[in-house]
Amino acid sequence: MIATKAAPEWTAEELAELAELQARNEALPEAAPRGLLSVRLSILTEDTTSPARQELDLRRHAIREGVRVVGVARDLGVSATKKAPWERKELGDWLNNRIPEFDLILFWKLDRFIRRISDLHEVIKWCEKFGKNLISLNDTLDLSSPVAQAMVTFVAAVAEIEAANTKTRVSSHWEYTKQQDQWRIGKPSYGYKTAKVGGKIRLVQDPRQARAVRYMYQAAMRGVPANRIAKVLDRAKVPTYSNGKWNNQQILRTLRNPAVKGVRTEGGTKATTYKSTPVLDRKGLEIRVTDEPILTDEEFEGVQAALATRSKNKRHHEKNRRPTRFLGVMKHECGRNVNETNNYKTLSTGEVKEYRYLRCPECRKPGFVTPDPEHVYSALAQAVFQALGDFEVIRREYARGDENRRERKRLEDSIAYYMSGLEPGGRFDKAGFIREKAETTLDALMIELTKIDPESTKDRWIYEGTGMTYSQHWKAGGVEAMEKDLLSAGITFELGKQDDGELLGRLIIPHDVEQRLIRMDNNWS
Repeated sequence: MIATKAAPEWTAEELAELAELQARNEALPEAAPRGLLSVRLSILTEDTTSPARQELDLRRHAIREGVRVVGVARDLGVSATKKAPWERKELGDWLNNRIPEFDLILFWKLDRFIRRISDLHEVIKWCEKFGKNLISLNDTLDLSSPVAQAMVTFVAAVAEIEAANTKTRVSSHWEYTKQQDQWRIGKPSYGYKTAKVGGKIRLVQDPRQARAVRYMYQAAMRGVPANRIAKVLDRAKVPTYSNGKWNNQQILRTLRNPAVKGVRTEGGTKATTYKSTPVLDRKGLEIRVTDEPILTDEEFEGVQAALATRSKNKRHHEKNRRPTRFLGVMKHECGRNVNETNNYKTLSTGEVKEYRYLRCPECRKPGFVTPDPEHVYSALAQAVFQALGDFEVIRREYARGDENRRERKRLEDSIAYYMSGLEPGGRFDKAGFIREKAETTLDALMIELTKIDPESTKDRWIYEGTGMTYSQHWKAGGVEAMEKDLLSAGITFELGKQDDGELLGRLIIPHDVEQRLIRMDNNWS
């Protein structure tokens, strides 16, 4: 079948050739080596090899070598430097879950498959463990001998050096560009767009986004919470960074980013902080990249002070905040995750009392709270123990059929030898002891052959019981072990209110839960 998602990138001629190659592939014998094609590309440019060309080249090579293609792992827009083969969406599924279905991996060039030597060593160990081979169309690569493995490592080292050089060139270009007062590369921060001003590419205000930033500033100065600002922007259908919904973190990131002053910034990519800092020129001054700042320096400093004051009032509560248990398992009836929230109230005695409850942060329906999260956690665990506690913990292990294949081949060859010898005119076609001995040996060989299960000659998954129930496993591993198993199995606990206001919890278990709960070893360091 031709993958629909790949169709827009294929010409009519390429699709016609693909169909022809697929037909020739189907005609190959079942006993032919089974090949998995790996197609990867970070960014498609005029200088890169398109995914269509990579796949067609690999299919032509497979036909020439008599390799039957059983699948194609297409990972487009994926960097081999940032993601190892087993971490990619499509190739990772084959390497982790579909190992028995192929014998070798074919790729267009080594740097299309892997770029880090450490990843390559990991893949070579994996290939040795599972009896797989790597074949590159444009590199003379094979894992059949230690010398070949050394050559693969050498080529990978060259690819890693090339990737490092590319990174250095990009970093050098950025270091030069960020010192200029015009905009050369990168996406402008929220509120701005690029335009030609006085012969230079500079930043100018995006009217709608700039109005949104001004509203954020004015509301924050009045003490309006960030989540309320986000709701107003959503109701006004103001576009966000990624065309999704606004949230309090996006509001705070926008207001705390010095870029709203019209200066060049760097950083702001770490998900933990998203903190951007101004870039300074050689005199230690901020570099202005626009003549139309959304906020003046004074306004920016003022809103930072307002945000800091509000944050300070909340800070004494943060140390008592605990992560929500069963996050991702507990769902509101709308389908969104349920979170645990802490509220604090100062009593007349001066004592601060903590109130903990569960709620849906998206719906925030009146009354959808429970003042006793521990009771809900306990009810969830009790329902899980009752439904799944008696299930045995099953472990999945990989079994190779090499030894039984060799033994079956030896027996079949021996049987053929004795059968031909017992035919008229054969070496055992003699009366008396010689014929009798040959017939006895032939009978014994045929009995041995029947003892070999045909399935045991194949590479396959074996599912073995551990002798432990999930009740025992969860009692030993605690809440963390149960959370991990429920998440991996897709089990959810749906919370909602009945008409009488009572909180109702419903455990939702997939029909194939026993298969989903099977424990699988991680084959990667």
